Amino acid sequence: MSDARTALFQWIADRYPTPAIARGGAPRALWKTLFYLVGPQAPFAMRTSDYRLWVDPKKRKDIARTILHRGQYEPIETEIMRRFLNPGMTMIDIGANIGHYAMVAARVIGAAGKVVAFEPEPENFAALAANLQLNDLVRATAENLALGAAPGELTLYRDDANRGGHSLARANVQRAGEGTRVRVTTLDAYAAEKLAGRRVGFIKIDVQGAEAQVIAGAAGVLARDRPTILMEFWPHGIRGMGGDPMALVVDLLAMGYALQVIERDAPGHLRALPDLAALQRIDLSHPQAYANLVFTALPQAGS
Repeated sequence: MSDARTALFQWIADRYPTPAIARGGAPRALWKTLFYLVGPQAPFAMRTSDYRLWVDPKKRKDIARTILHRGQYEPIETEIMRRFLNPGMTMIDIGANIGHYAMVAARVIGAAGKVVAFEPEPENFAALAANLQLNDLVRATAENLALGAAPGELTLYRDDANRGGHSLARANVQRAGEGTRVRVTTLDAYAAEKLAGRRVGFIKIDVQGAEAQVIAGAAGVLARDRPTILMEFWPHGIRGMGGDPMALVVDLLAMGYALQVIERDAPGHLRALPDLAALQRIDLSHPQAYANLVFTALPQAGS
């Protein structure tokens, strides 16, 4: 009976207009009602406007469940990323989770492009790899690695309250679960070994406090390729990893980057921050407060 219910919901999911779910209202309510009434018991493939993904009805607190209920994920941030992507570009997704940003980017950059998605947590990585395979995204590569300041191994702490909250710092996890040893490399080392001849054009970073370490290990790529960076900026988490949040931003500004913050009410959802003081005026004092920042390379002298 459970297989029949899953098959029935898969039939519905193949036909239901998910763009209507994303707009909310009655279609979203009907979709959620169908999900709970039919009660699929096994993973099924849902389609969105950009890709298909596996949804496991037994898993909660994960990105796939958010997409199931809303038909989309972080639509403003996703649209801003699209603005900076071009056909043929190389995009790096650091902290890829189940692959939302990687899958959207792979569609935009086309057959000549390249996406590399890094996800160290084993369960999330399995979902990422399965989703890339489901969409036949041969130009996207999933790597079961963390990126940091130096190669080696570290302990990744699972967050049992949030499948997107796993962190290399135990202090950053809401409800700590099992710690897992994960392999770590730097973006510079990876690019030298596996991206020779390709210019990195866009980097998305969401690593639950390890952003400063990722940037330190990517200094060569940033200096050479000048990619646009979309980064979650979580001061409490950065401090939990032993970093200084403002020093991280200062370092990127010193590398010749301009800073913008994503805001729902700003024109085009982006507001320029001319200096560090402008960022400091944003209230990020609460431990869970964060901002999504965009760093774009300024023209270099002589270019």
